[in-house]
Amino acid sequence: MLLNHNRYVSQVETDDVVVSLRKDGIVHVYIKPNVHITVEVQLRMLEAYHQATDIPRPFVFEAGEFTSISKEARLNAVKLEEQSPIIATAIVVKNLGQRIIADYYYKFNKPKSPLKIFTRSEEAILWLNEEFLG
Repeated sequence: MLLNHNRYVSQVETDDVVVSLRKDGIVHVYIKPNVHITVEVQLRMLEAYHQATDIPRPFVFEAGEFTSISKEARLNAVKLEEQSPIIATAIVVKNLGQRIIADYYYKFNKPKSPLKIFTRSEEAILWLNEEFLG
């Protein structure tokens, strides 16, 4: 994924994700296709978050096709929350499989910060801007 200079201030790319700081202050995380999120992947993602922003911000997450998360990573996500610069999360789902995973994750591993699931990126960005950036 290439840096879009019209929308992003900075961008950090790993083998698993692209983390971009948008000009509006939202951090956009794109999980690459076929990534299986493990605890190790989470730690690399956390490092990329801190490289992209040095202050807490709202985040929007989108995933490529066939992404998944291990049980250990689901449980670890709650532990990593306090180390993360995320103040609110919008998850954009593109298909039924992603919706099922997002709903399951939210139901059984409820985060401490606000989280909402969307089917359109525009709605997710609007919610984050209105609720957390004023």
